[in-house]
Amino acid sequence: MQRKKLFSIITIICFCTVVLIPIGLALMWFSTGWKKKPKIILTATLAPLYIILVALLLLLEPSYNTSGIGLPGSYSQGYTAFDSTGGKASESKAKQDNRSKQKGDGAEFESEDPKLSKENGDAEPEPERLPRSLQRKKGKIGTQVWYTILFFLLILILILLQNLRNGRKKEGYENPYVDTNQYKLPFDENSKMPMVHFLGLRLNQGERIFYAVNTVQKDNEGDFVVTSQRVLIYSKEGDYEFPLPALTAIASVSNSVLQLTSGDRKYYVFVPENQMKYALAVVRWAYGKQA
Repeated sequence: MQRKKLFSIITIICFCTVVLIPIGLALMWFSTGWKKKPKIILTATLAPLYIILVALLLLLEPSYNTSGIGLPGSYSQGYTAFDSTGGKASESKAKQDNRSKQKGDGAEFESEDPKLSKENGDAEPEPERLPRSLQRKKGKIGTQVWYTILFFLLILILILLQNLRNGRKKEGYENPYVDTNQYKLPFDENSKMPMVHFLGLRLNQGERIFYAVNTVQKDNEGDFVVTSQRVLIYSKEGDYEFPLPALTAIASVSNSVLQLTSGDRKYYVFVPENQMKYALAVVRWAYGKQA
């Protein structure tokens, strides 16, 4: 339960940061105990939002003012910082104009102003030019965006692989002591228990083992055994044993935690999730046999 709550908090934080939406969606589907309907609604809302944000970052480009700042009055010569040829081009044009005047061929003076040239139709429009510093900056921005997206995709893939592995481990647990497929749930008075191969217990006269399974509490692994006379819990911290008639309550706290109450004492047994229904059913059935 604590693990799922922690992942729920991390998921909400990822949603709030917007940038980590893919990670939040992966955690929500594979590491939280949320219901399926909210998961579908959040996925249908946040996934398109994230795609739109990424598209905006990739498609929208900043605009640069390459035409310079307009000056009052007119001018015949000069150049701007965006002119790649600099002052040499202006000087060469001025010399050509002087030579045409000296020849007296009647050619009209061509204005250096590109706006006037466009109006007269004498010159073709020049392509837009960007300084090298702006071109490099533009390329760096695009590269950084792609690296950021690839980084988050890598994290998302790692999370998905880890959760798939954990899911396979949980679903693939096989009871080493008994074939649980032979248990026919729900039990009745005439139900028969299968053979249980647990050799770590000395049985009393007329006693029979009904069920046994590994416990999966972290750093306190062991075994849980139910017989026709008692319940036994083996663990690294210690072993517990009490007769079935001493039980006062039997309940499941979560999908993998079984709670047994005997008087004022409570015992918590951590079993694999796919074994919980068998452990709970066998304990209740064995207790009913003693009543």
